[in-house]
Amino acid sequence: MHLPRSRFSAPDTLARPPHWGENAECRKSLTPDLWFADEQGPVAAAERSEAKRLCGRCPARTPCLHAALERGEKSGIWGGLDPDEREALTLLPSARETARSEEAADAAPPADEARTA
Repeated sequence: MHLPRSRFSAPDTLARPPHWGENAECRKSLTPDLWFADEQGPVAAAERSEAKRLCGRCPARTPCLHAALERGEKSGIWGGLDPDEREALTLLPSARETARSEEAADAAPPADEARTA
């Protein structure tokens, strides 16, 4: 027996979890440009320092940084880091890669033992 499809969908009854950025310090700021002070000079440097200070106490710092790294953000302060700091972070070898290479080195016999085995 074939039942006709309904044109209506059931209402979404599950509450959606809050987005990580809803409680972010940058959302509370009266000066959102503080996080994008890309100019040179002492005023912009002071603004970047203030943004980093606010990020340091932000409950959304870690997911903010992860999201910025995933998107490849090229400007602004995200997760408490400026573009240069985020780039340096992405250039570091991951802990997983380091652990894998150490495990492989431990598993492989030394060259002298390999010849006699």
